[in-house]
Amino acid sequence: MPGFRILSLIKMRTYIKKVFLTVLMLFQLLSNGLHAQFCQRVFTRGADTAEIYLSSQWYADENYITWNAIFHSNNNGQSLSVNRKINWMIEGGNIYGDSTPGVLYQIPFRCADSFAVSHDYGKTFEPKYFSGFSREAAGCMEGELYISGYGLFRGTDFGNIFTMQSNDNTYYLQDVGVNPGELFMIKGVIGLNPMTLGYSNDYGQTFINREILLPGMPSILNDISVHRGTLPGELYIVAWNWVDTIALFHSFDYGQTVTLQSFMLQTTDEVLYTPGRAPGAFYYARREICGTPPFLHSCLWIYFSRDYGVTFTTYFHDLDSVYTGINYSEIQPQLNVFPNPPDDHLNFKFYEEMSNCDINISLFDLTGKQVAYCILRKGKREICMDVRNLPVGLYYYRLFFTKSAQSNLKQQGLSIYNYYGKVQIFR
Repeated sequence: MPGFRILSLIKMRTYIKKVFLTVLMLFQLLSNGLHAQFCQRVFTRGADTAEIYLSSQWYADENYITWNAIFHSNNNGQSLSVNRKINWMIEGGNIYGDSTPGVLYQIPFRCADSFAVSHDYGKTFEPKYFSGFSREAAGCMEGELYISGYGLFRGTDFGNIFTMQSNDNTYYLQDVGVNPGELFMIKGVIGLNPMTLGYSNDYGQTFINREILLPGMPSILNDISVHRGTLPGELYIVAWNWVDTIALFHSFDYGQTVTLQSFMLQTTDEVLYTPGRAPGAFYYARREICGTPPFLHSCLWIYFSRDYGVTFTTYFHDLDSVYTGINYSEIQPQLNVFPNPPDDHLNFKFYEEMSNCDINISLFDLTGKQVAYCILRKGKREICMDVRNLPVGLYYYRLFFTKSAQSNLKQQGLSIYNYYGKVQIFR
């Protein structure tokens, strides 16, 4: 009997260990999704006009190890290559693309006071040391890097030597500008609307402040981040209205005039974003957890815009443990929304059959409130939405599948698409 009790205790201990490791692995994979609004800096543009990098949790194996990968694309996210694979508990910092081909920064690297630079598209990294950094930005010139922590520092030789530019810690580093010496930072508390944007044209030594009001947004937001475009004075501003609603704003004049481009709605999964190097290019990446424990993996949607974030083309990647980067979903059926501006009705028409399931169509106002809704039934290509009772103004439509429909489509090997766009109503 004692031997049986010992054996039972050993089995129970092994079982408890497996349960604990499974819970820990789930926590690791879910943690980014719970704090998605603070994770946008793991998605970055490369040096080429169609190049992007993404650092993301990839899959969990039978030993309960969560693997991270640096994915690379040179065709706007249509295909991805795995350039680096590493244990997520060891490495998985923010990444920043340099204007030099193949150069990528990872900050932090393997401890709180280290970062690293890659010269081979993220395949290998050379460790560097810097004490006490909190925010970073790759410069507009080759080899330029800004780090803020206890002051603002600038380097021009790929992270070897830094010089202090300012010791004012009331500013939070966001991005560099297009012109040499330009730098954008948020002053004070991040998440206030209007926000105070600090602009420098002398490499961060002095700043000019400007209050920027984001139209249609509440006075307190979950998060705000500022990103440069491709022209002088061009900015993208990403605002989290709530944990599941992202608003994208755009400016051509250093934030003096701000326009709402689109909403990313029902984003309870991890969402990342970055502008591209081509004019009008903007990307979202949305990641959700697929599979069953312990064999969990990431499913990834990349949304690519050529028109400054108004409309997007979607590419889907099922990042299981045997992912090679060869197979991807890229053909998006053409949607026609007319008349726009509408009179009393708004038509949604596809020129080919979408899928064998229903599609939800929603219309939202500038506050993110749903004001109209309809369903395009399976087998149909066109539907008419009644908008006669809506007041004059700017609205946004979104077409999307339910979670169950997405799961069914993935099991059948079919593509999943999301459509966004503007509707302006006049009377």
